[in-house]
Amino acid sequence: MELRQNAMISFQKPSEFDDFYESLSIHGGWRVQSGLMNQRGESIKDTAYVNYLRKLFMNKNLFRRNVSIAEIVSFLDGYEFLSRILKSLKSKVASNIYDSVQIHLEYKIPYSKNRRVDFIFEYNDQILLTEFRLSADFPNQSGMWQKKEIELIIYKELMTNFLNNKSIYLYAFIGMPEYLKLQKISKNILYNDNNVEFFVDYLVTYLLKDMRRPSEFDISRKDYS
Repeated sequence: MELRQNAMISFQKPSEFDDFYESLSIHGGWRVQSGLMNQRGESIKDTAYVNYLRKLFMNKNLFRRNVSIAEIVSFLDGYEFLSRILKSLKSKVASNIYDSVQIHLEYKIPYSKNRRVDFIFEYNDQILLTEFRLSADFPNQSGMWQKKEIELIIYKELMTNFLNNKSIYLYAFIGMPEYLKLQKISKNILYNDNNVEFFVDYLVTYLLKDMRRPSEFDISRKDYS
């Protein structure tokens, strides 16, 4: 079963996503801002790129309801982080490997009561399921990680029913708002930058089978006694 059949949109290589994201023509670029998703969506709800995403969601005919403006804001936050992830990935791996990574957005899991995976990265017989969420609190204090990781474990279990020939890996990407109105939130931007790099190294290690951060596998500790 090809994953693109059940995704809102798929890309055969990362450059196709870059073209898609650029084609949205978001004036001034997308900012990951603080605030409720519905409130953030008020100022963009009638824009051409929001209408395009609505049609894309509906035309795929995978879902029982229309997409909300809050969901579209979440899509756009995710696309912004995905753009940064791919830029970092491109700098870390050979071009032929980079061009072989497929990406699937909003993948509907068959026989799952309409559960959707935010992002799926696919490379050969490996896939990486990624759930994205924005948290106003530092994620290690909010419990958001645990919630998304539990969702991912359920998604993996459901998908092994029809993808038993693939290795499935999981990652919960929790970002933080970078702007309070027009003011940058420097500590959150730094957190997000580090989070992107950590995720890319995770992706390269597991999906592409190229070990990064070997210290993550070294549990030895210095003896301070």
